[in-house]
Amino acid sequence: MSSSSLSSLHPAALPPGTPVGPFRVLEWAGRGVNGAVYRAERIGREHLPPVALKLAVLPEDPRYLREQELLSRSHHPHIPRLVGAGLWVSPEGARHPFVAMQWIDGVPLYDWGRMFRPSAQQQLRLLAQAALTLQYLHAQDALHRDFKGDNLLVRRWDCRLFLMDFGSSIYPGADTLTPQQLPPGTPAYRSPEAWLFTLQPHQASERYRAGPADDVFALGVTACVLATGRYPEMGVPRKDEQGRAHLDALKLPRALFSDRVAPPLRELILRMLAILPEERPTAAKLTPALEQAAEALGPSSPSLRAPQPEAGRADAMGARRAPPEPVWRPWLVVAAGALGLWAGALVQQAPQSVGEEPPRAAPAVPLSATPEAAETDTAGLGEAASAPLEPAPSLDSTRAVAESLPEPSEGQAQPDKKGRCPHPQQVVLNGGCWARTKVSNGECDVLGGQMYQQACYVPVLPGKQGRPSTSGAGRPHPQ
Repeated sequence: MSSSSLSSLHPAALPPGTPVGPFRVLEWAGRGVNGAVYRAERIGREHLPPVALKLAVLPEDPRYLREQELLSRSHHPHIPRLVGAGLWVSPEGARHPFVAMQWIDGVPLYDWGRMFRPSAQQQLRLLAQAALTLQYLHAQDALHRDFKGDNLLVRRWDCRLFLMDFGSSIYPGADTLTPQQLPPGTPAYRSPEAWLFTLQPHQASERYRAGPADDVFALGVTACVLATGRYPEMGVPRKDEQGRAHLDALKLPRALFSDRVAPPLRELILRMLAILPEERPTAAKLTPALEQAAEALGPSSPSLRAPQPEAGRADAMGARRAPPEPVWRPWLVVAAGALGLWAGALVQQAPQSVGEEPPRAAPAVPLSATPEAAETDTAGLGEAASAPLEPAPSLDSTRAVAESLPEPSEGQAQPDKKGRCPHPQQVVLNGGCWARTKVSNGECDVLGGQMYQQACYVPVLPGKQGRPSTSGAGRPHPQ
């Protein structure tokens, strides 16, 4: 590489051929909350399988040390193997940690569901693999704390599920990294007890302590989205005479109560989504329950067979990877290098959007609700195979266009009581304020945004510099 190209390197957009420790970047593969992922090879050992190289965007990010430690302790068929770790020093001298792990040639869970319309039995077997992985972590007193569909990959050749992204995980002896009341995690997957904690009066120094039941609730949300295409939502809390908040109901998708969701799958989803944590089954009890439910729906099979895509879509199950050559534009490199300035720049080109947000859920219903009491239905990911197959997202692009609403970041700007964002050209979507712009999927990833309906939505953080965090962690502050 030339000296001029070396001087413009940014951890979120390294070109092919860039050396990172003992590895060499082959291609850009995706963007997470706290870093970029590349497919890489081992320098001098190119005959070995490629690795997934996850490089921190923030210098000295302590999450990577935590992820390295947990991966080094984990030897499980549904967790990628740790290959190596180290530091990449930028041309400016900043030290960015990285971890290298087993490359999983797979597809994000929800994309897989949209492409193949898995049967209830197939969904149950995948969920059993997820529960088995949580069971393994919980047996070590470890928690994932950011369990969601985006962190689950289905390997394309055998449909084995892999749990990814352990940067938000916690284990005995791990340091506290964030000062927020709630631990890292994605808002749509937070448990009722976590949300209620924020509504109760307590000291500013008190923090919510997540437990295994939080991971199980997140698994329930994931199962609900896989089966119905919709997220459950929290109901309206009530306050008792002492002023303490209580939650009596969730807003559940109507599709969950339709014949599109097999009764054994529905029953287990409702158990995982129980409002009281003590009423949720443990991961250890969920694993056999999910397997038994799958067996009850059909003949026993030793493994989950890969469903066949629609004719003409045989290449849709490609790796989660970007085109070999990313698009290099001067303004994009500047935006990636100056993460604190993107929001203002995007606001100037983001027209006011009307009617972007789909209808929200109907009034809250109890978990024992009948189909008539649940919310309006939409097509689910787990519909019968006879239903029309919607177009599968192309995995040859740098990032599949999201079909669900972008997930707000913790600390993201929210509309005021009149539904207005801080800037008139910002868009209100899913309870947050966003800068909307038309860029490619890969460029949206570099900017830290989320694709939705062919547009890139970048979260707006009021009065803060730096990129937002959909895992609710922001810039870490070791305690």
